[in-house]
This record gives sequence, structure tokens and C-alpha cells, in this order.
Amino acid sequence: MTKLISLVTGVAITLAPAAFAQSEDISAAGAALAGPPVAMPEHTIGILQLNAQAEVAFRIAEGARIPAERLGWNVIVCDSLGDPARMASCSESLLNQGVDAILTVAIEPAPVMAQLRRANEAGVPWLTLGGGTTPNELISAQYAPLETEMSDLLHAYLIAQLADRPGNEHTMAISTFSQVWAGKERSDDLYADLEGTNITVVDEHVSDLANQIADARQSVTSQLTAYPNVDALLGTANYTVPVMGQLVAQRFPGKDFPDRPLVVGYLDDLVNLNSVRLGEVDAIATMRLDAASYVAIDQLAQLFARGTPLNADAYLQSEDVYGIDLREATLVTADNLPPEGEYVEPAADFISFFNAKWQAEFGAGG
Repeated sequence: MTKLISLVTGVAITLAPAAFAQSEDISAAGAALAGPPVAMPEHTIGILQLNAQAEVAFRIAEGARIPAERLGWNVIVCDSLGDPARMASCSESLLNQGVDAILTVAIEPAPVMAQLRRANEAGVPWLTLGGGTTPNELISAQYAPLETEMSDLLHAYLIAQLADRPGNEHTMAISTFSQVWAGKERSDDLYADLEGTNITVVDEHVSDLANQIADARQSVTSQLTAYPNVDALLGTANYTVPVMGQLVAQRFPGKDFPDRPLVVGYLDDLVNLNSVRLGEVDAIATMRLDAASYVAIDQLAQLFARGTPLNADAYLQSEDVYGIDLREATLVTADNLPPEGEYVEPAADFISFFNAKWQAEFGAGG
């Protein structure tokens, strides 16, 4: 057995011989896909963060920063803290510092339209990472999942579980961040999937992105007070999930579903996984969203070093482009939790894949 430090989590991971074999195989695949060796010019990229206090947003940004620095690029990160005014000022600052590309973590176009136009006029690529945004022709490429791949998994679980809850009609309350495209996609898909069922959404709260945790605590408390017999709570924003779990546990001490409301949500933040481990949350749907960040960096690398145009479909069609599936969605329950302190392991070790590819192409990333 050998221990490595995860580039994403910073957690020591024990790898068995079989895991080494998988890593060696996928590294060979990455090296085989590499283009002819070429020098990588020095570049500076800017990362426009949505709100780094959200663990998943931090992970998405780190998924771009880490490989970018491995390629020898300078990286400037500006955190908007969920404030639309700061989104504009951050992107303006990045452009003023002469970045060669801007990568945003699920930032909607509306608050940064002036900067999008400026970047477009200057030929600075503008890429969206981690969560899709409203389509806009000024965005060079979006590397983000189809939200329904996660939401359909979660909704099927929720509908099946509520069949075990007493009563012929069931109610649920949700917290969403529908002002962001990804959140709206998740909540819209919920309403579509609930059509024809006996489940009704009795309350929908739209999160305050600039005041995430306090807002979640206040809104969930209000929902449980207004609907004390609610059958389920769902958080489309990852940071609401542990808050829901804690507050439901306080209202129903020592109870598990179906003797308390079902609690479900999104993304394998360590705090979310721990909430499942504690029995406070029943299930989360997740993907390795930092995989899309690695794709974005690879696409920029090909553009910078070879002049190859960005392939906007490189993530969603990763099996065709790279030969590996980067979009695997997982439903996590108490039955399939990863080891404590670790995220859900992707089926394809994309970090080893891209590092081997870049080592062969640019002499970097190994």
C-alpha cells in the first residue's frame, strides 16, 4: 500500500495495487492522446469565483488553478462573494491586469455584460466552469454538466422513498438558487419529475448567495415552522444540505426517515458527506465538477500552444474527445459513502490522465 496526497482534497489516500494499475492505464491513455511536443508559452489566466465559501465553488476553481499552475501559467483569482457588483468589478480588475483568459465559476452573463463585451473585443476567451449559465454568444465555451443527470437520479430516489411515508399525499419544501442557471435547471427538473405524482412542493425559497449559511438556517427554520408535517426537504444548493439535516435532527431527535422528513440535496462536499454519515441527510446526488475545470485548462492549453480553437463540446462529449467518461453522476447514501475525509472517487482518474497528456505534450504536469 502507498499513500498519496490528493491534488483536489489535500487528503492522504491509500492506493492498493489495483488502483495503481488503473492509474497507470489511464496515464498511458492520456500520454497516447497527446499531440506532438510543443513549448508552452507563459500566460496569465483569471478565475472569477462565484463564492469561495461554498465548498463546491472552491473545488471547481481549484480544479482550474492547480493544473494551470502545473502548466506554468500565472493565475489570479477574484472572489465575487456572490455579489453581482463584485462580479463586475472582479472581471474588470482581471481584464485590467491583462489576463489572457477568464474562467468563471457559474457566473451569469447579466451582471458582467460590459466586461464580456470588453473581453470579446480584446480576443480574451471567456469560459464558464462547473455550472451552466444562461447561453450567451459572448461566452467562448461552457464546460459544465447537464444538471438533469444528477437531478433525475435524486428525484427518482425521493419519489421512491416517499412511498414509504404514511399518507396518500405528500409535501416537500425546497431551497434553490434559481438566479443561477444550474440551480434553476435543478428546480425546474424537480417540478417536471413530480408531475403525475402525489408529491406537492409547498414552499420554494431562493437562496441569498451573498449570505449563504445564515440565509439557509433562517429559511429552513421558517419552512419547518410553517409546515411541521412536511415529508421532505430538498436543497438544490450544496451549502443548504447540512443545514437542513441539522435542523431536522433538532426537530426530530433520534428519528430516522420515515419517522422524520426525508432530507436530500446535491454535491459531495465533505460536510454534506458527513451529514449523511451522521444520519442527518439521506442522499445526495453528485458529480466530479472539477473534471470540467481540467477540460477547460486542456482546451486553453491547446489554444495557447497550438492555436487550436476551443472545443465547446469537449466536456459533454468527453468520451468522443478524450476517450473517457467525465460525466458520471452518483447517488450517495449511507450504503456507499466514501472513506471519511474523501470525496466520491471518479470512475476515470482524470487528474492522472491530463497530467500524463500534458507531460508528453508540454513537459509539464507530471
